[in-house]
Amino acid sequence: MDYRFEEDYNLSPNEIDITVRSRSLTAEVQGVLTYLSRYEAKAPSIIPLKTKDRMEMLKVDELVVVDVDADSLILETLKGRYMITERLYKFKERLNNPDFIQVSKHGLININHLQALEASFSGNMLAILTGKRKADVSRRYLRHLENALGL
Repeated sequence: MDYRFEEDYNLSPNEIDITVRSRSLTAEVQGVLTYLSRYEAKAPSIIPLKTKDRMEMLKVDELVVVDVDADSLILETLKGRYMITERLYKFKERLNNPDFIQVSKHGLININHLQALEASFSGNMLAILTGKRKADVSRRYLRHLENALGL
């Protein structure tokens, strides 16, 4: 991948013009376009959670791990645990935050709370998170996590 900066005095001071060129629309190109579209969308710092009996305001930076349990999501935070009924992919879209990486078919982690990765059975990894929380990292999603960590 090649990228460069060019000054263009015809643009207004706050204007940025981006052109992505490639021989074809590959998965890598689509990834760049998706990244650029998410870059402009501001990630929320607080997300409302509808629990069984009330509405809670969750500070996103306190969220450590998200895990699927049957038809519910379990949200492990620095201050406790929430259980909500929402699909994982929908919750990830609501987060709209590149710090939350999907590490398995049923889980997300906040890489800001990742303390270590340990080898587990059959090529999987185990993510050790803040507060001694743990999450399985499947081989299928390990590459995404490594990319997010700059490896």
